[in-house]
Amino acid sequence: MQSRLHYFGFFTLIILILALVLSFFSREITQDTVNKANDQLYALLRKQLDKEKSAALRFALVLAQNHSLIDALDNADEEAGYQILSEVMNTVKEHTNDLIRTQIITNEYTIFARSWDNAFAGMPIDEYRPDLRYFQKNIKPRSAIEVGRRLGFKATVPIYRRGLRLGFVEVLQFFEAPTEYFRNIGIDFFALMEERFLKIAIFMQDNPTVGEYIVANRFHNSAYLKELKSLDFKMLRQKQVMKLKERYIFFKPMFNGEGERIGAFVFAVPESYIENFSRGEKNLAFVMNLTRSDLYEIEKRKSFDEKLFKSNYDKEVIYLKDIVSKEDREIYIQEAYDRLKEYSKDELIGLLLNYSFSRKIRGEIR
Repeated sequence: MQSRLHYFGFFTLIILILALVLSFFSREITQDTVNKANDQLYALLRKQLDKEKSAALRFALVLAQNHSLIDALDNADEEAGYQILSEVMNTVKEHTNDLIRTQIITNEYTIFARSWDNAFAGMPIDEYRPDLRYFQKNIKPRSAIEVGRRLGFKATVPIYRRGLRLGFVEVLQFFEAPTEYFRNIGIDFFALMEERFLKIAIFMQDNPTVGEYIVANRFHNSAYLKELKSLDFKMLRQKQVMKLKERYIFFKPMFNGEGERIGAFVFAVPESYIENFSRGEKNLAFVMNLTRSDLYEIEKRKSFDEKLFKSNYDKEVIYLKDIVSKEDREIYIQEAYDRLKEYSKDELIGLLLNYSFSRKIRGEIR
């Protein structure tokens, strides 16, 4: 009898040890999965940030070559500057439904003109824009996330005439596109600024707070923000990933153009995404139902095409621009000219904004 009890006890001990070992490795695999998901989420974020910075810089570079705008700045004609900017932005809005904010800054760091109003012409902004000191020693354009009166993307391009710098053209964006992108794939996205910048970011003083941060993106999920307020952000900053109810919260530091930490990006990812990812999916993008997002982008592009092109043939001509052979280049250019000369200036601007041309952009993106 004692022998049976001895064997039974030994067998039970083995089972317990195996259970503990399996439990240990299960936790290790789960943590490894979360870490891999974290890496892929960061890659998605970088892609969206680079896309936003590049688009803003490209548009600012085009504006910096606008001769009418340069004339207005050279002649200190603020009203003309406002009219030119507002007309261009209205054209963009009409053809793409995108709201793009642009402004011209003088060499003395005062507002010359803004696309959305002309009430602050002549206002000095140097105390709100420490990032502009970059241009005291550099001449290259720059696109980066910067603190101003609001935190956001700022693509800044110097304007020159006869070798003299007259001022700067800027394109400003405020996280609308990344917020919409992550919302479309089922993730709540928050762009957060450190509280220490509130004296500079005067337009954000009424923004909601979470932890020791100010929420910068206006179209965040305000309902889930209440859940985040219960989180220990000091611990989140240290661990980078924490579990909150049925979501994983991921934390990524935010840096400005000088590499200074100015805030953070926070993502609330449904637990089901991580569970599916742990079952063998190699790419988090598939887990996050990017098919729905891709379909959305395709439908949006179709909608743009219907507005921008007079015919499907014209669209195909534009698509061929990067693949036409060298020997056919001259024929292609003539055909493209014959088709595009039927378009108005406003229509051509719409095409330029929605179809990137093969041109190297010189500037710094951070």
